[in-house]
Amino acid sequence: MGKVRRLFSQFHTRASSESTSCMPTAASPDPAPSGSAVQTTKPSSTLAQPGTDPISDTAGTSVQRNAALENLPAEIRRAILEALDYKSLRALAHASPTFHQQYRLDRRSLLRGCLQRTLGAAAVDACAAYRSSPESFSDERTKDSVAEFLKTYRDRRSSATYSVSDEALTENEAVAMVAFHFTVIEPLFERFTIWALGHLANETGGSPHHKPLSTTEEARVMRAMYRFQLCCNLFHERRDQFMQPLHLGSIDVVKLFFCLFEPWEVEEVVCIHAFAKDEFDRIFRDIHGDVSQENPRFADQPRPPTPNGAFDFDNAWERSNWLGGTVMCGFELLHTVLFKTRDHEHLVTTMQKSISLGGQLFDGALSEGTQWARRNEQLSERDLKQRARDPLPFVGDLEPATHGSCPPLAWTLVWKGTYSNLYGDHLEDQMRRWGYVMWDAARLETGWGKHCC
Repeated sequence: MGKVRRLFSQFHTRASSESTSCMPTAASPDPAPSGSAVQTTKPSSTLAQPGTDPISDTAGTSVQRNAALENLPAEIRRAILEALDYKSLRALAHASPTFHQQYRLDRRSLLRGCLQRTLGAAAVDACAAYRSSPESFSDERTKDSVAEFLKTYRDRRSSATYSVSDEALTENEAVAMVAFHFTVIEPLFERFTIWALGHLANETGGSPHHKPLSTTEEARVMRAMYRFQLCCNLFHERRDQFMQPLHLGSIDVVKLFFCLFEPWEVEEVVCIHAFAKDEFDRIFRDIHGDVSQENPRFADQPRPPTPNGAFDFDNAWERSNWLGGTVMCGFELLHTVLFKTRDHEHLVTTMQKSISLGGQLFDGALSEGTQWARRNEQLSERDLKQRARDPLPFVGDLEPATHGSCPPLAWTLVWKGTYSNLYGDHLEDQMRRWGYVMWDAARLETGWGKHCC
């Protein structure tokens, strides 16, 4: 096997250098076959592209065959593919016709394994986000079905042996999840990191250039992103559902969703929400004049009512409602407007079609009043821990995959080493712009971030 490793190492180095241009990045997030135009228009749904395999679409064409590697027995080729991360798997399948054929034969199993290795403890959150996507869940989305779905999700989260294989994903579903993760989540993951650590550096006077995230930090951000997407899928009342509302209130978001998590995990999700809100707020400012009803583009439409495609952003209350609902459209829209709009006019038309109401459930769930109402109905175990002022010291930055959820240093500093089940409006919003609950102690202790908390 040592010889195989050496052969693959040489082959992978050469293949990777020639296929780098095909890798999804924040600047070019969508892999496209060699010689074809990169897609720049908004797809109907990133989650619903079962035929778009980001590995297979560019496979088996770039370099000459390496006979020693290509002639390995099939079982060894499969073992090699099973050991690779996504980028290495894609590079090898892209470079080698033989390994591409092996990949196509075992695609379902290989992609499920790739997802599990990539997502780690966040795999259960990613699968729930996929299963709850509008294409999968919208027709049956009721208060009862949401409650039942989240009960299943809770049970899977509590399983010590959970893996992606437990989901019995079809090949098309595995392809769709891989495509969503590597073309949507990863570019936004990088953008969130730059956004949050940039704000932290501004607050502390530190350098805007940050060291790479630790495994624990990556796990926190990743699970928070998928949980935010899950929340959007379940609780955003989209335009086509106003005639059949969910009949859910903000207190239901707390009881059904937020109560599944430790309070610092809720704050992780709220940090992601703050990031998305900040991005859309900037976009609203950019298109303000374009969607104003006073813009000449609406001159041929009578008033009232407000012209189609126009929004009154000068009305603070209306703007806030539109902003909150648009944020809850989730990552597909955010990814589109950040990475796939061709120019300003394309941004304007995309937003005119996408601006939405329906964010009040999430915002309301963060309010002190809603949290008080939930406690007034029935105290939870976490409430009793808070009432008893149970100690909650910082025990280290332990990986969620092996140690469950341990509080980050920032959380224990905010609550002075005691348990608290308060989140949302009980805390300063500014800290979320730093991503305060995402970072390890070593990062906060550099640059006085610890003292800010």
